[in-house]
Amino acid sequence: MKKIISLLLALSLACTLVPSALGAEEAAAAAPSWMEGSAYLTFPGDPVYQPESWAKILAQREQAEQGGLLAYEGRDWAEGSPGQCYETALIRLKCAENYGEDEFEAKAAFLSAGRAFHAAESGWYDQNRGRDETYYRLSVEKYRAYVLYHPLYSENLGRGLVPALDALGMTLDDFFNAPYMDRVSQTDRAMVAELVSAYQNVYDREKNRIAVELDGQPLGMDTIPQVREQRVMVPIRAIAEALGADVEWDVKTNGVTLTRAGSQVKMTIGETTAAVDGEKLEMDVAPYADQNRTYVPTRYVAEFFGQTVTWNGETRTVEIWEDKSAWENLGLENRLLPMGALLGFLNGGDPARFGFYARPPYTETVHSANGVSENRTTAPFSLCREALAGTWEIPDREALLASVEEILKKGNQTDFQAAADEVFGLSDQQIAYRAEKLGQVDEYMWPWTKALSKKWGEAGIRAWDLCRAAALVQWGYTAGYVTYNEAMELLEPAAEELAEKFQSWDEVYENFLEGYYWCIREDLGDDTVWETDLGMVYQYLKNSPDTRTLFDNDLLQTDAVKTGKG
Repeated sequence: MKKIISLLLALSLACTLVPSALGAEEAAAAAPSWMEGSAYLTFPGDPVYQPESWAKILAQREQAEQGGLLAYEGRDWAEGSPGQCYETALIRLKCAENYGEDEFEAKAAFLSAGRAFHAAESGWYDQNRGRDETYYRLSVEKYRAYVLYHPLYSENLGRGLVPALDALGMTLDDFFNAPYMDRVSQTDRAMVAELVSAYQNVYDREKNRIAVELDGQPLGMDTIPQVREQRVMVPIRAIAEALGADVEWDVKTNGVTLTRAGSQVKMTIGETTAAVDGEKLEMDVAPYADQNRTYVPTRYVAEFFGQTVTWNGETRTVEIWEDKSAWENLGLENRLLPMGALLGFLNGGDPARFGFYARPPYTETVHSANGVSENRTTAPFSLCREALAGTWEIPDREALLASVEEILKKGNQTDFQAAADEVFGLSDQQIAYRAEKLGQVDEYMWPWTKALSKKWGEAGIRAWDLCRAAALVQWGYTAGYVTYNEAMELLEPAAEELAEKFQSWDEVYENFLEGYYWCIREDLGDDTVWETDLGMVYQYLKNSPDTRTLFDNDLLQTDAVKTGKG
C-alpha cells in the first residue's frame, strides 16, 4: 500500500501546475493539518492559489497525510512560483516524518525540503527585489531543514542564519523550538551554536559599522570611521582629498588649515572652536589624533565647504552631497554637460557627470609589464589638477579664474575676428599673393579664415571658446578650485551665448572643431572636421547609449536657463 501511495505522490509532485484562466477566484489558503496556522505563510496573488493548482496541492497533502513517501525523481530541486515551492517544501517535510525510523531516507527528505524552501526564498527575493519578513522566515525554514539533514551541509550557515534570526527577533532557542527539530542531537545543536556564535561577532561589527558616502559613492579610506560624542569622525585626508581641499599643518600649534575654492577652515586638535574664513564657529566635538591619523567631524567639515549632510539610520551611512538646490530648477547643468563633453572625455573623464569624475578617491588594480599587479588609489581632484596644469598651464584657483575670464571676454574669438576683418575685404588674388609672401602656413590659413568668416558670420569660432571654458570650469570644480555655485555663475553667460549663436549641437561642435583646428593652424586639406579624429569622437559620443541623451537640441531652443537663480 505504501508503494502505491508513494507512486501516486511522485506523479502528483512531478505534474506541472497550470494556473487557471485569468480572472478565476483564488482558493482560500490554509495551513496543512500537520502544522500550526501561526507558522504558515501565504503569498498573495501567487498562482498556486488558482483553483486547479490549489486542488493539486490539496491532493498532494492528502497523499502525505496517508503516509506518502518522497519520490526519488524531482527531489533535488523545486520549480514554480514561491508559493508552489513553499507548499512543496511542507509536503516534503511530512514525507520525511513518514519515514519513521529510517534515518537515512528521512534525512534525504529533509534535504529535499530545504531545497524547496531555498527555491521559494530565491523566487520571493527576485519577485520583491529585497528581503522582508517573508524572505527571512523562508530562510529560517530552509536552515532548519538543512540542519535536520546535517549541520555542515550549508557552508555559510552562520552567515545566512544570523541575519535572519536578527531580522525576526529570534534566538537560537527559538530556532530549535519547531516541529521536527527534536530530531537534532545535542552534538549537532552544539555545532550549530558554534557556527552561529562565530559569525555573530562579525555580524555585530558589520551591523554597527558606519559608512560615509560622497555623491552616492563610498568615501574610501584606509581605516573605518569612528564615533565621538555621537559624531562620525573620519581621517582628515580622506574627506579633504574627496572635496579637493589642500591640507596644511602647523606643528607648533597642532593646528590644521583646509583650503578649498578660496575658502579656509582652521581647526586645532583638542579644540571645538573652528574658524571658517575668519569667523569663529563652535563644534560639539573636537578633532583628535589616533594611530598617527587626525580625525575630524565629517558633518562639520563637509558643511563648512557648502555640502549637505544627512544621516541614513537604516544603512548607518553619512551621506554627503553637493548642494545644488539653488540651480536645480534652471536646467543649466544639463546644458553645460554637452558643452564640456568632448574635452572631458578625451582626458579620461565621464562626460555625463559634472566635473567628469565622482569625487571620492577610488582603487584600481594595475598590471605591470612583468605581470605583477598592485592596487593603486587615484584621487580625482589630483587628476583634474594634472589636466589643468599639464595641458592648459593652470596651476591654481587664481590662474583658473583669470583664464576663464579671459576666454569668456575675448578668447580666440578676438584673434579670429581680427584676422577675419583683415582678410574679408581682400580678393582671392590678393589673399593668394599675400599668403605666398608670408609663408607656407598662410597659404591655407588666409583662404580658410575668409571661408570661416563667411560661413559663421558674427559667431566666428565662439563655440571653441565657450565649450573650452565649460570644460576648464568642470575640471576646476573637481580639483577644488571653484565651488559648484561659482561654476554655475561663471558658465551661465556662456550657456546663454551658445544658445543665441547656434541651433543644434552639430552646429556647436562643427564650429568648435573648426575653431580648434584654426587655432592650431592645421591644414585639413579636402577633409571636413567630421573626418578628423576629434570629429569622430564627437560622433561616437553623440551616438553612444551612455552619452547620446546629453546632446538634446531642445537645450539650445529652451528658456530653461535664466539669468539669476530663481
